Amino acid sequence: MSEFDSLLSKLLEQKPDITKAQIDELIQRKKEKIGAGYLTDQGALFLIASDLGVSLSEPLKVEMGLKDLYVGAKEITLATRVMNVYPVKQFSRKDGSQFLLRTMTVYDGDSRAQVKLWDEKANLPGIENLKPGDLVKIIKAYVKSDMRGNPIINVGSGSNIEPNGTTSTIPSLDAITDDVSNVKENQQNLVVTGILDGNLRTTEFTNFKGEPGKSLQLRLKGKDGNIMRVVLWNKDESTVPKVVTSGAKTRLIGVKTKVGQMGLEIHGDEGTVLEIEGAAEIEPVIIRILSMTKSDSGNTLILGATQDKKLVSISDMAHITKDLAVGDVVECMPS
Repeated sequence: MSEFDSLLSKLLEQKPDITKAQIDELIQRKKEKIGAGYLTDQGALFLIASDLGVSLSEPLKVEMGLKDLYVGAKEITLATRVMNVYPVKQFSRKDGSQFLLRTMTVYDGDSRAQVKLWDEKANLPGIENLKPGDLVKIIKAYVKSDMRGNPIINVGSGSNIEPNGTTSTIPSLDAITDDVSNVKENQQNLVVTGILDGNLRTTEFTNFKGEPGKSLQLRLKGKDGNIMRVVLWNKDESTVPKVVTSGAKTRLIGVKTKVGQMGLEIHGDEGTVLEIEGAAEIEPVIIRILSMTKSDSGNTLILGATQDKKLVSISDMAHITKDLAVGDVVECMPS
């Protein structure tokens, strides 16, 4: 008898009013709710048992995969890779005491999961130096559920996270990166890549609590030529290279999809890692002017070409190019 069959028999013994067919149906519903490919039948069985108030006290393997997580698991050890790490935050309990919390996302060959690091574990030595794709081992963690019933890994006083070597069978970050044209509705913890279409823009606003907020907005073009809007909440252009050209290869680590007013969109937050091809320092650009026109607002719009035949658009709002003409070669300092 397999381990799954043994656990199923134990559940049916404690709940004789439920049939195997009903359990099979509950397993499928649980897997559909959490997402296809994110949960095994055995992991779903543990969640169902928890919902029914039944304890399946089978001994755990020393190490388990993210796909086998279930609510109530204790002292589990997992080998994973880092997807992204959020900044640490401070919260207040009902009694007025303070606590620290940091969230990170990890993945293995089968699934992806959220990890919460509590109090002193939120500032483990080296935690802020972890980069996407780094191998880590989570030791003696416990599992609770979020508001949707999904299992969340918790690292408390008796738990730890440590580096886990340099080689692993867990796929690299490049291996799980997908083109933006392939994303679908209601996906989470994605790593997507595309071509930057147009400029990046930071928007400031006031949220429903009356607090100031900001978002970094951009558009990505996929291999199929379609363009998708991207909104990264609580981010601004300080995380972007100083010089970024339209058409730069871009990767987003730790995002989700959402249907907005303009259709399917990609959303991220302060934990999202944004990688854009660009230069850290601003350097002068030498161009030959191809055309000069006036906009409705009176600005001079210039189209130029660099020596390697890349097109450059210039908007002169200070009227400093009035003495230039088509064919002139000029040196510009981008801003």
